Amino acid sequence: MSPLDKESLQSKINRIRKNLKQLKLFGDMSYTEYTKDSINTAVAERFLQISIQAMLDIGSHIIAEEGLGDPLEYRDIFSILIHAKILPKHRETAFLNMVGLRNRIVHLYEDIDHKRIHHFLKKDLSDFETFLKAATRYLR
Repeated sequence: MSPLDKESLQSKINRIRKNLKQLKLFGDMSYTEYTKDSINTAVAERFLQISIQAMLDIGSHIIAEEGLGDPLEYRDIFSILIHAKILPKHRETAFLNMVGLRNRIVHLYEDIDHKRIHHFLKKDLSDFETFLKAATRYLR
């Protein structure tokens, strides 16, 4: 992998980490506090979208670099990484759900379930950490 590729992947990892700090703050809020200001929900949705997309970009790069196949859709990226034992099998459903969440934010933005997003912020941010550990390991 070229130094430029490593730099690009590290930049995406850093972006996810930066976004996670803010997302954790939203997750610490009560649902009422979170939804009181539409800026909170909008920022959380955007940071989730960017972070999940960065994961997919990193995953695509790893798949291409390792010659692991050609994902036909976003869900395939996580499935391939799990099959290659780069990501843990027991988190497969969580990673696939993240793709669904990203797709919902991008395509069904008029029908966002703020309770679902808030629940994700409270309970599921650790899935990003799992991915970041795997990506960091790969970069070494």
